[in-house]
Amino acid sequence: MITLTPERAALLDEVARLEGRRPDLGTLVEEGARVRLEHLGESSASTAAARRRLAARIRGGSLEQDAEAADRVKRLGLAAPP
Repeated sequence: MITLTPERAALLDEVARLEGRRPDLGTLVEEGARVRLEHLGESSASTAAARRRLAARIRGGSLEQDAEAADRVKRLGLAAPP
C-alpha cells in the first residue's frame, strides 16, 4: 500500500495532467526503481574511480603520509577494524 501524502498526490496530479490520464502506479514504481539503480550505479562508478586514483597515487609514491599521525591512530585504537 502506498501512502499518498499531499506532496505525492501533487506529483501524481502533475503526471496525470501532463499525460492526460491517471498514471499506473506499478509503472511509476518501476521507473523510480530504474532511476534509483542508475544513481546507485553512478555513485558506485565514481567511488571505484576514486579508489583507482588513490591506488595510483599510493603506487606512484605521490601520496603524502604522516607516519606519526598513523602511529597515534594505531596506538589509540582509532583505526577501523579490518
